[in-house]
Amino acid sequence: MHTEHILEYDAPAADWLEALPLGNGRLAAMVFGGQTLAGNPAPAGTLEHRFQLNDGSAWSGSPLSQDLEPTFSRERADRILATCRRLISQGDYAAAHESLKELQHRHSQSYLPFADLFLTVAPSEVPGSVPGTGNPPKDYRRILDLARALNSTSYSVDGHRVRVEAFASHDPSVLVISVETDAPGGLDLALRLESQLRILRRSSSPALAALELKMPSDVGPSHDGGLVEYSEDDSLSLQGAVAVAWEHDGNAAEPPADKTDDGGLAATGVRHAVIWVTTETTFMGLGKRPEGTSSEAAAAARRTLSAAMASGRDVLLARHEDSHTRLYESCRVSLDVPAWTGTNTGQRLLAANAHPDGALAADPGLAALLFNYGRYLLISSSRTAPPGSRKGTAWRGTPANLQGIWNDQLCAPWSSNFTTNINLQMNYWGAEPTGLAECAGPLFALVEAMQETGAPTAQEYYGARGWAVHHNSDIWGYSKPVGHGAHSPEWSYWPMAGLWLVRHLWEHLRFGAGDVAAGAGFARDAAWPSIRGAAEFALDLLMEFPDGTVGTSPSTSPENSFTVPLHAGGSGRASVAESSTLDLALIRDVFGMLASLAEDLGLESDPVVAEARAVLPRLPEPSVGRGGRLREWLADPPEWEPEHRHVSHLYVAYPGDLPLTPELEAAVGLSLDGRGDEATGWSLAWKILLRARLRQSGKVSDLLRLYFRDMATDRDGHGGGLYPNLFGAHPPFQIDGNFGFVAGLAECVLQSHRLAEGVPEIELLPALPPELPDGVAHRLRARPGVEVDLEWRDGRLVAATLASARPARVAIRYGARVLELDLEPEQPAVLNHATFDGAALPA
Repeated sequence: MHTEHILEYDAPAADWLEALPLGNGRLAAMVFGGQTLAGNPAPAGTLEHRFQLNDGSAWSGSPLSQDLEPTFSRERADRILATCRRLISQGDYAAAHESLKELQHRHSQSYLPFADLFLTVAPSEVPGSVPGTGNPPKDYRRILDLARALNSTSYSVDGHRVRVEAFASHDPSVLVISVETDAPGGLDLALRLESQLRILRRSSSPALAALELKMPSDVGPSHDGGLVEYSEDDSLSLQGAVAVAWEHDGNAAEPPADKTDDGGLAATGVRHAVIWVTTETTFMGLGKRPEGTSSEAAAAARRTLSAAMASGRDVLLARHEDSHTRLYESCRVSLDVPAWTGTNTGQRLLAANAHPDGALAADPGLAALLFNYGRYLLISSSRTAPPGSRKGTAWRGTPANLQGIWNDQLCAPWSSNFTTNINLQMNYWGAEPTGLAECAGPLFALVEAMQETGAPTAQEYYGARGWAVHHNSDIWGYSKPVGHGAHSPEWSYWPMAGLWLVRHLWEHLRFGAGDVAAGAGFARDAAWPSIRGAAEFALDLLMEFPDGTVGTSPSTSPENSFTVPLHAGGSGRASVAESSTLDLALIRDVFGMLASLAEDLGLESDPVVAEARAVLPRLPEPSVGRGGRLREWLADPPEWEPEHRHVSHLYVAYPGDLPLTPELEAAVGLSLDGRGDEATGWSLAWKILLRARLRQSGKVSDLLRLYFRDMATDRDGHGGGLYPNLFGAHPPFQIDGNFGFVAGLAECVLQSHRLAEGVPEIELLPALPPELPDGVAHRLRARPGVEVDLEWRDGRLVAATLASARPARVAIRYGARVLELDLEPEQPAVLNHATFDGAALPA
């Protein structure tokens, strides 16, 4: 068993951050692995296995949430913006900061915990034995096999093995749990379902139990009190159901005396059982109104269970492994290091951190494990539904949110929503380069939905064409500025999310999707309308300044502030000025995408393309400001918090691909130096990516020391790290750190964003961390659609194989040397270190 594909523990999960995640893109479970029943006189050897369940479509609210008060007339919105712009032009940034609060709406909706399945497993009493005797479980082991997406828990009771396995089947969408033992008398099993949501109805029969549920019509952010509201108006919220069925070789029994009202299931003398679990909601697609009732959802759940049971566990397991392996094996990174021989991954992380030079200096295999884990998490939390889904083409999956698809809190941190000023985007940075482009489908579907919800927002708030999305969103495509009129514009006001999100569609084309039949349709039907609409909004948002340039006002740089003088003396903070570097970079990018795509599709005469081309030369370029750093706003005000975690102005270096002059490259590096290394998990990942783009492998190592910190001893700390189940810490848990690391390691090994005299450049080992001197990468993806295998030893290239599905001319850089290749289908090019000895040095 390869340890870079295994999470292993020698004790049950003590809490949620030790539990292990399963998911099929819609249905998810956190598996705790069996806990002793506290204060319960259960027989020795009894464990209660908790499966905390989530459904990707289980959110509060509905599309109508965006239409709640306050609403803005064009006159009122224009008045607020005009006042803010006047104050900015007068240099009264503090007053402008306050005035912009008037433009705030309410909040996006929240991702919800769905239900809990509790499975009690106890040794059956053998005739002639004394009741209540026996020994506690021994030889405990729980494992998450990433390559198979299979969770297993095993232990022995009185010398007999008990094994509980679980996997989340994608098609049909069911959680399949099996229980086996070799104990002569078998096991006593009891099942029950619970939920934090409003339970409308419980039902049970000897082999099936279900809960019908109602979701809240509104859940406020935890930082605003986390008010949870239900409505009798069914159009304002979702309903749903969770159902569980089982098959076993034992005898039906009555549920425990204290659980007779729970609608649970019970059996005795069981040596083999299969438990089938599924969820359904009345969600009909991103941005669409709910349809149906909880009873209809329960009926659909029962049909799904029937179909799954008709196939049988073995058939579903084989199908599941084929489906998962196809994605999981689409890219691999292996490090030539000794295999880890321990029994507790949490303790492995803790022990590695004892090394004075950081965890990877002691245990470099952790980097491969985290890379594989991050890809596993994306596969598990972001997949398009299979064709036979009850919702048909309307159901194309929900994107990974702030916690992927796993959440156990009714008022989750930051509503576990789609935070669109970096976090949602970071979730998908690793998808294209590591062979998981298919997993970005739900993100593309959300962008499509946002065009519908964001068009009225663009008109209502700005009188603009196109579509606009602000800082927070949800499965309803919420697009308005949040804050209830009370929060700082540094995060509540930022209308540029759509311009950042469309970059993912553009990258999908750049990585090769546009050169196949389906990709051509994607370019025309998905990328073009979204990018064109984003460009329309940008054109109408721009304003002309006295020097003839154009820019944005008011403008924020998420989520940062700067220092301003106060009328009463002293200094204060503000976050609203003119033309943040991020605003200008995003607009420049979208205009460039639009022009290039128009040329590919024969749409150069489109009037929006003509407008964008005319405006593009008037956009100020990124420039160097105080201290040699890249300006974050055009006026370059002094920083309020010099070590702020957001580095939004450095978008130009990553994920942007602006060709950096030596002066700008130095400015990016100095900006990173000024911000410092210490940061939250996702910010560490972004800084790793930026240092990789600068080819600064030593600085990548400094950041990796922080990224791999053990959070078990400091769960409430202010810096990032990893929890015992290797979830990334903001803190608290945010999954973007896990996903960002995947992109970061890939970027250290392979880059493909530059051009070498107009030819796409693929760079090998540009920023390899010294802790990872020996390794192999299989099937990494490079622009413009090239698969790359790499092997390196002692930090030097051993071999590289490049394959392309279509003819492509590329420049290959290794170190200071560059050579050009013509790639042909089915004719891989094989290079080694010696190949570059005679290669040209760039002019």
